[in-house]
Amino acid sequence: MFALCCLGAKAQPAVMPGSLYASIHGGGFAYNHYGEVSFGAPSFGAEIGSWIMKPLAFQIAYDGVMAPSTFQANSGNKALFSFVSAEFKWDFNATFFHVYNKTFQYPIPFYPMIGLGLLWRNGVTEESKTHPTDNDFQAMLGLQMPVRLTDRLSAKLEYKCFFLPQTFDNSYGDNYMHTLSLGLMWRQGDDPFHRKTAFAARNTGEDWFVGFGVGALFNSFEFEEIFGDNAKTKLWNITGDMMVGRNWSDIWTIRFELSGYFARGRYGSVDKGQPGLWYMFNMLHTDFMVNMAHLFRFKRGDRLSVLPYLGAGPVWTYRKPVFSVGADFGAMLRYYVDNMGDVFFDAKYMMVPPRVAGGTGPHGSIFGTGYLTFTVGYICNFGHSTVRYRMPVNHCTD
Repeated sequence: MFALCCLGAKAQPAVMPGSLYASIHGGGFAYNHYGEVSFGAPSFGAEIGSWIMKPLAFQIAYDGVMAPSTFQANSGNKALFSFVSAEFKWDFNATFFHVYNKTFQYPIPFYPMIGLGLLWRNGVTEESKTHPTDNDFQAMLGLQMPVRLTDRLSAKLEYKCFFLPQTFDNSYGDNYMHTLSLGLMWRQGDDPFHRKTAFAARNTGEDWFVGFGVGALFNSFEFEEIFGDNAKTKLWNITGDMMVGRNWSDIWTIRFELSGYFARGRYGSVDKGQPGLWYMFNMLHTDFMVNMAHLFRFKRGDRLSVLPYLGAGPVWTYRKPVFSVGADFGAMLRYYVDNMGDVFFDAKYMMVPPRVAGGTGPHGSIFGTGYLTFTVGYICNFGHSTVRYRMPVNHCTD
């Protein structure tokens, strides 16, 4: 992909930052479960989103698939699988090339997509036995190819691969739901003369940063005895963060962060009355951050940035290897020290499947299973930056 950046080609239709779009699609599926693959139709869905900046869109998507459950393998019946996802869509060409209004995109005619969300399979009947609704987290990778029809309407070819948990739908092993569909997309009008504001990164080499932090991690099993003093139930450990990211403007920031390291299973999860086993894990998550301090206007001289965020990414353990996906949300306080550095305080909660965390809480909720962390650290900025802080007018320094 980086080699293709060197091509001096024109790019795809312009999109206006802040513009809305909506789409519908339908097609077929391939369901890989329990070592077998089922092909069929229909799959269907809808998306609504916004281009939050020229190369990046955020969308909420629903995808439905009528596919045979593992319990229905030989019955000919089908169950409804529903996927609700928060997704990011990357305009590769707009990141590296000039943008023109053309019918086909080139040199890269796709929008890569990544998402995370929830998954439901409705209740099914196997002969005389009824199996209740199943639900869990899911992750998605996909590609979208748009073709312009009119100024506001495009056709699209879309592929999505949903990564299902290993134990979902009574299917053990690697489970995937593939969908291939055709659809229509409506969007707001283009803005080929759009120019960046004074508080936006000017080129791809600006406004990057790296950061390191350390703090405490608390295992959450529906927050049961999370701050317990008993050594057997104590669920806290030392944790660390390593991040790299970019400030796209005075409002939007995207970072990649490696979190985790040490955790402990639920008290009594192995042997009754015994502390949960400690283990090592990591989560590599992508966070979408909004600077609330600059949301309505940029004020010179403000050193403090308040950045709530949402994110998702893969999570894995080491002692007994488990690989899955999780979601995170939190808020980071970032304080300007000088042109090169900031200090930060970060509070976040990472939701992960129970098989990663080492058990569930008293009610079995997947939302209450995860890790609560508090970290402090230092951020080093590199590349020219005008989006996080500016000196007040007529300010004098010694």
